[in-house]
Amino acid sequence: MIKTLSKTSQIKDKLKMDGKVSYLDKPEHLHAIIAMNEEMESVRREYHIKDRNSQNSASHMILTA
Repeated sequence: MIKTLSKTSQIKDKLKMDGKVSYLDKPEHLHAIIAMNEEMESVRREYHIKDRNSQNSASHMILTA
């Protein structure tokens, strides 16, 4: 018989028994999560713009040695 060992499930069970698990389902948690997601979307958008501009300028540069 094959027995599967999972350290992840053992760690999760231990944390639950120690009372170190909390659920983020309260309104203030949800508002914080939404604000964080909006901020991360803004950061990703800025990164993509900077990356595109960097690639564009690199394609116009002529390297001479």
